[in-house]
Formats: sequence, C-alpha cells, structure tokens
Amino acid sequence: MNPEHLQLRDITPPIPPSVHPLVQMVQEQSTILIVASIIVLIVAAAFVFFRLGKKKGSLISAHEKALADLFRARSLMTPDSGLQYADKLSDILRQYIEKRLHIKTTQQTTKEFFTGLIEKPNQTAILLEDHCESLQECLEKCDMAKFACCVPDLNSMEKMETSVHDFIEATRESKEGSK
Repeated sequence: MNPEHLQLRDITPPIPPSVHPLVQMVQEQSTILIVASIIVLIVAAAFVFFRLGKKKGSLISAHEKALADLFRARSLMTPDSGLQYADKLSDILRQYIEKRLHIKTTQQTTKEFFTGLIEKPNQTAILLEDHCESLQECLEKCDMAKFACCVPDLNSMEKMETSVHDFIEATRESKEGSK
C-alpha cells in the first residue's frame, strides 16, 4: 500500500446548496412578513386587553365607587387622622363630580370650581344647586385641613361626610340613565 493512502485526512465540508437569488429574496420577505404579523397580533391583543379592562372598570358606577371610597375613608375619621380624612374626602368628592357630572375639579381650587359654576350655569350646576352651600363648606374645611393643617373635630368630619354622602345619593344615576 501506498503510505499516502494510509494518512488520515480531514473530512470535506458540506457543499452549500445553490439557492437561486429569487428564492432567497422570497425567504427573506416571508421572514419579514412573519415578524410583522407577530407584531400586529401583539398590538391587537394589547388593544383588546386594555379595551376590555376599561369596560370592566366602568361596570362600577361613579356613585357606587364614591360611596365605597367614603365608607373606607371612615376609618380615618379620628382626631389623629383628621388631616388625612379631609384630604381623602376632598379627593372622593372631586373625583365623583368629575366622573358623574363631567366637570373638571381636581385641577381647580375650591374657589375656582364654585366660581365656574356660578359664572357658567348649566344643567350640571342645577344638580349642584341644592347642595352647593354644604359642598362649598365641606371643601373649604378640607382645604383648611390640607393647606393650613387645621384638624377638623369629629363633629365637623361627620357633617362633611353627611354632606358628601347626601350629595352622592341625590345625584346618583338611575338605572335608566342619568337623573
């Protein structure tokens, strides 16, 4: 035997298949289409998820949420937590007015809010008319607590809660729609 045949040699690498340029272009485009389809599906799924999430959250009416928040805030109705209670009560009332009556209140001072109601009377202002004085007094006490650290006494906190509760009950939406 020939010593050259006895010598070990490395195997030959595989021969790459010849791909026609047109086939290669179609393969690249289908990869792009697959990735684009996946992105579109993810965006559509996110849209549906968030859309359904908002509908589930809106199943609770504005007055139900406000009354539940008011009930939970009652635990803060103590002399030690009076400042927190007043802050929470103000937030509950303002958020309810925004959701139920569609009046921006959370970015306004109490004075701006009531001045706006007087200057631009509308159907919403009519709903507030019977409660305007007690709500203004309530929000002013809340402002005194928030900004002047003037802690309301238990009697004042109970009156504030009653004002807010009565207002929510009086302006709640009926089952057929709004009052």
